[in-house]
Amino acid sequence: MVRFVCLLVLMQGSAISPEFAQMMKGVSWHEGCPVPVAELRMLTLPYWDFEGHERSGQMVVNAGVAADVEAIFRELHARRFPIERMRPVEEYGGNDDRSMEANNTSAFNCRDVTGQPGKFSNHSWGRAIDLNPLTNPYVKGTKVLPPAGRAYVDRTREYKGGIAADGIVVALFKKRGWAWGGDWTDRQDYQQFEKPER
Repeated sequence: MVRFVCLLVLMQGSAISPEFAQMMKGVSWHEGCPVPVAELRMLTLPYWDFEGHERSGQMVVNAGVAADVEAIFRELHARRFPIERMRPVEEYGGNDDRSMEANNTSAFNCRDVTGQPGKFSNHSWGRAIDLNPLTNPYVKGTKVLPPAGRAYVDRTREYKGGIAADGIVVALFKKRGWAWGGDWTDRQDYQQFEKPER
């Protein structure tokens, strides 16, 4: 029974420490954000980097999706799906552009929807994840984010850490009720998976 409880706690991540909460203030979280820091969790997840080395990364997510994210990323690790890096967005000053340019996989960041000032992104609830965002860019018409992601716009080709419509990454997220930005018709956000609260 004790072992089961410990495993359950592990799979739900850790509460945000007071020290890290202080680092978040004014960077990824600020007054007026739609979710309090107390409703977020820090996950420590294993992954394989682009050079084939096993790494340990961190990601901040909403407590309500922590078990989903833990299970999905542990399965991706088991299948050796490559992730270039996984760091909280604080390491990039909360700047989404810098995080994308570094091909950094991250989740929580209290910010606007791309191209829609004043409207909170689902990242603001910690219920959206950008996975290998350089290799899987945001595309809307001629706009590509990050700009260097233009090299990866042709989705008929295979890229290291690339997300394919019929691949394992999309299948694992959809199995747990997450939506994929690659399916959207007004834009393609190949990096993004989200599970908004209903």
